[in-house]
Amino acid sequence: MKKTFLYRVWQHNKKLCYIIAAFAVLTAVTNLLGDEVTPFFVWGMYSEKEKPVRDVEILQTTINDDTVINVYNYSNGDTRFYLASPLAYFKKIKDNNNQDPTITFLQTKLRAHYNNIRPFERSLFNTGPQQQEFLNWYARYLHQVTVIPVNSLRVEVVHAHYTSQNLVTDSVNLFATWQKH
Repeated sequence: MKKTFLYRVWQHNKKLCYIIAAFAVLTAVTNLLGDEVTPFFVWGMYSEKEKPVRDVEILQTTINDDTVINVYNYSNGDTRFYLASPLAYFKKIKDNNNQDPTITFLQTKLRAHYNNIRPFERSLFNTGPQQQEFLNWYARYLHQVTVIPVNSLRVEVVHAHYTSQNLVTDSVNLFATWQKH
């Protein structure tokens, strides 16, 4: 007992020991009641075996109708992230009826309490003005990264699946286009 962490904290600072013990008890109680207090304590995040991916959706960006962007050609992880992630999130917004998925998530979690943050939606989330400006920003970023003057963009959604040998394309659908004015 004397070698335990809490006993040593008790010897050093009783108030700190009470705080740590209260935090542990409150976390355990709220998790048992089903409330997600902190994500790294919720067993549900880790309790299911990951299923193998069968079908994939790839966003393919083409500049000026002739240059296809391969994000893996860029060794800098930040560049790869900013080429792929904002575009994928923009697609999620479009797939969610032009509403930022974070808004949908918070409305589901907070219910009536969401009204407390509703006045801040325009500054916190990707609403209409940010969505309308996205492809302009993306074209500027592509120019900065590729050093190719970007006059037009075409973004396609490539649906594919894995076989034992390779990746097979099932369909290609146009997602978005942009023209320089």
